[in-house]
Amino acid sequence: MPEVFKQLRSKLVTKILASTAFCLLLACAPSAPEVVKDWQDQGWSLVDVHGSEGTVERYGKLMSKKAKGVEASWIENGKRITKVYSQTNHFILVLRFFKKNGDQFAVVMKKRK
Repeated sequence: MPEVFKQLRSKLVTKILASTAFCLLLACAPSAPEVVKDWQDQGWSLVDVHGSEGTVERYGKLMSKKAKGVEASWIENGKRITKVYSQTNHFILVLRFFKKNGDQFAVVMKKRK
């Protein structure tokens, strides 16, 4: 087999393996309740849920030990909404969950300083 074909085959196999791994990661992405439970197991308690919950593609977290407050934001029907939470007595954690339709919902949690 010519060297060019071997290189092409090698690149194709690599792309197929990478695509398969990516699909498996998406299929194994934790649900919102699983993520919240993991944080609760670490001592965080639920404060608020903003936006419409739904099937999640991915999520992110926002937290700071130094900031005076943490801003929660979410998107409903394409409109971004925000709310600021003070960190006077508690640390605040905001989990933002991204849905397939472009909307987001936020889960706000707290933990005593």
